[in-house]
Amino acid sequence: MGSGKTSVGRLLASRLDWELVDTDALVEARAGAMIADIFREKGEPAFRELEAEVLESLRGRRNLVVATGGGAPTQPRNREFFGGPGVFYLRVSLENVLQRTRGNRGRPLLSQGEEAVRALYESRRPVYESMGTGVETDGRDPTAVAGEILRLLRSPTPYRKPAGSG
Repeated sequence: MGSGKTSVGRLLASRLDWELVDTDALVEARAGAMIADIFREKGEPAFRELEAEVLESLRGRRNLVVATGGGAPTQPRNREFFGGPGVFYLRVSLENVLQRTRGNRGRPLLSQGEEAVRALYESRRPVYESMGTGVETDGRDPTAVAGEILRLLRSPTPYRKPAGSG
C-alpha cells in the first residue's frame, strides 16, 4: 500500500510499450463495485477470491506490467503467479506508507488504525522479499524507480530471482 505500484507500473509499461494491468481495477470491474464496498458488503475473503480469479485470468499472457494489490502475494493460492523471473516489489518504509496513505478512505485495511497497518506491513515484508527483487522507492520519484526496474530487466547480469525459482 502506498508504494507507488500503479505510478511506477504506468511508466514502466509505457517505456516497454507493454500493457499495464492493475488487478485492483480488474477486480472492481469484475465485481461492479469499488474495493471498499466489496470489503464492507462481502468481506475480505470475497475480495481475495476475485483477486485470485483475476490473477488466474492473466496467466500465460505476455508483455504485461501487472500492478497487484499489496495482499495478493500473501495468499497461498496466488504464490505461483509471483514465482518466476521479472517479479519486482517496491520497498517503501513504514513511515512513508503511513504518510502516503494518510486520509485515504478507499483502502479498507487502512481503516483499522496505525497499529494494524504496522502489523500488516511487518507481516507482508518477508513474503515480498521471498518472491521478488526489491527496488527502493523512498526518496525517489516514480521515473527513477521505473528506470531501475527497466535496467534490471535488460541487464545481462541476472537480478536476484525469488527463492525456489531456480
